[in-house]
Amino acid sequence: MISNSLTRKPHNHRITYEDELGRPRTWEAMQRPTRPRTSTVDAVQMIAVQQQQTPNSQQLLLLLEKQFRAPAGKIVVEFPAGLVDEGESPEEAALRELREETGYVGEVVPDHGGGGGRPRLWSAPASSSSSTYLIHIKIDPSREENRCPKPQLEEGEFIECFWVPLQDLYSECRKLEAQGFAIDGKVGVLAEGLEMAKIWPV
Repeated sequence: MISNSLTRKPHNHRITYEDELGRPRTWEAMQRPTRPRTSTVDAVQMIAVQQQQTPNSQQLLLLLEKQFRAPAGKIVVEFPAGLVDEGESPEEAALRELREETGYVGEVVPDHGGGGGRPRLWSAPASSSSSTYLIHIKIDPSREENRCPKPQLEEGEFIECFWVPLQDLYSECRKLEAQGFAIDGKVGVLAEGLEMAKIWPV
């Protein structure tokens, strides 16, 4: 079933609270009105990777999307992502959204972080209550469904999928930004982290 995200858009609301000095404060923010009762997050982001065999070795490819985002006024380079439906686990939502947006069928990589499960990430805590999980997904290019993937996009949804060598993500983001694309913050942070690991090996 394809989610009707048009009915699940965030709305503005006013938050009243007391600061550290006990003074009343008011803050305006966006809130999604339909976070499922069964979920601690509104959405999932997918880091979807496949191994590509080259003549001398294997390389890892990262699946990304290009999609126009009105607030940015640009086509944004971002991870596949989507909202969690009532009754779904985040992992189920990730696999469903991946197939709907990209046509690819994937396999969730188990979380090995330990100590309480996946970290809950706040997308823009200064302006929104929305939170998400990053779900790692492995895509097997030899699967029949992945040889000619067929997205199931909603009406008015236009998404272009493309692959980037994971080790080149930072330089590819720089190239795409120079071409006029906007880089989603989560993609940019992953690219910066990979680049940082080259400068300061960890």
